Amino acid sequence: MSEAQAIVADRSKMKPDTKRFLYLLICIAVAVVTYALPLTPTEGGRRALSVTIFVIAMFIAEPVPLGVTGLLGCWLYWVWAGIPVAKAFSGFHSDTPWFILGVLLLGIMAESTGLAKRIAYNMVCRLGSSYTSILAGMMVLNLLLTFIIPSGLAKTLVLCTISIGLIQSYGLSKESNIGRGLILAMTYQSGLFDKVILAGAATILSRGLIESVGHVKVSYGLWLLAYLPITLLTILASWWIILKLFPPEKKTLEGGQEYCRAELTKMGPMSAREIKATIIMSLATVLWATDYWHHINASIIGVVAGLFACLPVVGAMKKDDFAKANFPIVVFIGAAMCLGNVMADTEILKTLTAALFRWMTPVLHSASMAAGMLLYWYANLFHLFLANEPSMISATMPALMQFAIKDGFNPLTLGMLWGYAAGGKVFVYQSAVLAVGYAFGYFTTKDLFKFGLAIFFVESFLLLVIVPWYWPLLGLTFR
Repeated sequence: MSEAQAIVADRSKMKPDTKRFLYLLICIAVAVVTYALPLTPTEGGRRALSVTIFVIAMFIAEPVPLGVTGLLGCWLYWVWAGIPVAKAFSGFHSDTPWFILGVLLLGIMAESTGLAKRIAYNMVCRLGSSYTSILAGMMVLNLLLTFIIPSGLAKTLVLCTISIGLIQSYGLSKESNIGRGLILAMTYQSGLFDKVILAGAATILSRGLIESVGHVKVSYGLWLLAYLPITLLTILASWWIILKLFPPEKKTLEGGQEYCRAELTKMGPMSAREIKATIIMSLATVLWATDYWHHINASIIGVVAGLFACLPVVGAMKKDDFAKANFPIVVFIGAAMCLGNVMADTEILKTLTAALFRWMTPVLHSASMAAGMLLYWYANLFHLFLANEPSMISATMPALMQFAIKDGFNPLTLGMLWGYAAGGKVFVYQSAVLAVGYAFGYFTTKDLFKFGLAIFFVESFLLLVIVPWYWPLLGLTFR
């Protein structure tokens, strides 16, 4: 290589770092402008808001790893905004980051023991060898599992474990379109489907606040029927979007079902490690599915199962498998929850809420046909700041119910739309479910943004059409 070529090569290597540095400068500039504007009445509020905007911009641009951004944000809340350290790092006091660690360990266990691949081969033998039919079948399975497993995090683990085995059966890498598309679809839909059924934590919280603050009864069957057309059409749209955004390298698996049967034969009977992994996964799934009976927190089940899998003799993982866990994602989700907690406990949320209802009142009065879509947009705007779904619902739903009662709107209709909108996401930091799927390393933040944006417009159109024409048949009117 000549000297000129070497200089060009060195410059090309510097480009990604230069781009990330420019993104960092832009994020800092946005934070400085936010601080300079009189958006909140107090100095502490302005500083906290500027840190929040900086962290969100860094999450979006990703000039540094997400975990680094999260820790930097917590530190800035503490040192720059003057927020007590216990509150600035409060997200790590919750169970969600550690639940994610447990779920990741279970995923590593299923992959390292070969259990995921065995399950995948058996599924291909039943679903066929066409990728399009496998993708559709997995999406339907995702919806059906929502009735059984109420935790989106737990469901993501189960489905991603199966999907990784399917991807490996195709002989494809993590960077393949099939890998990116399948894992992204399973992850995103796991968080979306528990909004169309009264199953997920955010949806159950929405129901409780609608009943306690809005003073209206929320029916499980009504919620299901109201979102059934949207759910079915969303599956169809998601299937088409995934195939278009990530066209598969292989439309069929070579050898089809015969190939899978041959691979199963080659694997032989289940090993002792696979049997242990099956028992651990099965017990965790059963406990997740029956939490309404025993009331054990889903996070406790996940952490205990993941750590139990690491134990010698009784566990299924080898000593070195523990190091494969994506620990930075645990830090990232803990920091993202800190952001939501700070927002909820400072004047920032009051400022945003007041602005929201000041804009929303005349719009809802004058555009009743598009009210469902507009509420969906408003809620997604809040979701950019309050990343944690339960935090977003608990902080904004009471104000929405009071607004509905005061201005003569139906609190049930508005509450159901607001709760459903928590499923709309375009960035990883907006959901622990997305963080779990992202941690497996198959899709990128850009992949999520493209797919999430496409689903956002699909859902907006469906709400625009279905809410004013179908919901009134169920008694769900805006007045």
